[in-house]
Amino acid sequence: MTAQSTYENTRIIDIAPLHSSDDTKRAQVDQAIAQAMEQHGSFVATGFPGAAGFGMQMQRLLSFFTMDEDEKRVCAIKEYVSDHANLYRGFYPLPDKPHWSHNEIFDIGPEPPMTSPDVPGAESFREANVWPNREPVADWRREMHDVFVWQRDLSVVLMASIARGLGLEEEAVAGPARGRNGTYRILHYAPAPEGFELGGYPGREPETIEDGRKLLARTHVDTGILSLLWQDASGGLQMQGPDEVWREVEPLQDGLSVHGADLIKGLTEGILQGTTHRAVGDMGDRCSAGFFLEPDFETPVIAPT
Repeated sequence: MTAQSTYENTRIIDIAPLHSSDDTKRAQVDQAIAQAMEQHGSFVATGFPGAAGFGMQMQRLLSFFTMDEDEKRVCAIKEYVSDHANLYRGFYPLPDKPHWSHNEIFDIGPEPPMTSPDVPGAESFREANVWPNREPVADWRREMHDVFVWQRDLSVVLMASIARGLGLEEEAVAGPARGRNGTYRILHYAPAPEGFELGGYPGREPETIEDGRKLLARTHVDTGILSLLWQDASGGLQMQGPDEVWREVEPLQDGLSVHGADLIKGLTEGILQGTTHRAVGDMGDRCSAGFFLEPDFETPVIAPT
């Protein structure tokens, strides 16, 4: 927990038994995960394959944001560079008008890119990844894609664990996630200029929370099935459980915060909901990254009536 926080921490669960042959220990972790998700909507996972040294690897991936603006804008989406074709994958510069957060973003999806139905709006999800002309560090592109792949695999393992812990049919819950779809996103929150206002959502939220920190990203629920988030030592990620209590996510450098997105409700027969969350801080530099598990386009996901 950050020194200035007065909030209770989310739970930390060592998920190593999910990758072992010990059925008893695996069942214990299944129960712990299901309980955390049902009661608080989230937990922090440790002990997953690739955890050792993951914080150091994240610093390499985040080096993208140290590149010159012109180098980053080679990857910018069409909204920011009009002659670019990419609508979704790529670079989002710092906003110059009210926005949901004052951050810059780079994201990728699966390789090769997904296919999708030929319906309006689907073209952005068929996009190939867009990469800078040079790598900020050696093997950066390969490492970005490798992290996308293993975090996607880990997300499916977690969905299966959630199903077992909730007493649901494993394939009914995890099956829709067993494709290739997803998004991996790195983010840099830069100090906002004087007068910058958070926008992008109806209504107004308090800009300052109870312990004096500022709201860095507006309260929201992710789209998709499941989200895995990493944050640097600045911390500030907070989750709101079904009990409407806000909890602090401890910034473990070799840990991942896990929470449900909007489609998890239908897959768990309404037991779990998408988790409301936000980012708060002192307005200094902050970096984070997220993997967002998405179903393949042919997958029916039906919300309970």
